[in-house]
Amino acid sequence: MSKRTTTRAYILAWVVYVISAIALIVALRNNEGAASVPPVAIVFYLLLLASAVVMLVFWIGALIRLGQMHAWAWFTAVLVLHLIGLGIVGMIAYAIAGPDDSTFAVTRPPMAT
Repeated sequence: MSKRTTTRAYILAWVVYVISAIALIVALRNNEGAASVPPVAIVFYLLLLASAVVMLVFWIGALIRLGQMHAWAWFTAVLVLHLIGLGIVGMIAYAIAGPDDSTFAVTRPPMAT
């Protein structure tokens, strides 16, 4: 996956996660006296789960790409920031100033004849 794809998808999933979390809190606060969870809250829970899975997939994709590029400082920064709960900071920094993957090319040895 390219840098552009991973960072955009991660940031978009993070925005969806935050909006869903806020909407879930509002939905649950408006339902304080009821004995059951409102159906809209289940939708927001599912959105939270889906966006968390998308963030995880694209975070791992970014780490794999950084490892392939041997950008170990960026790999460590993105990994550690995510593990301490600041994953969005690491991905935004990677999107703005991370190594450009357009110059990364795989070379194959010549085939023996």
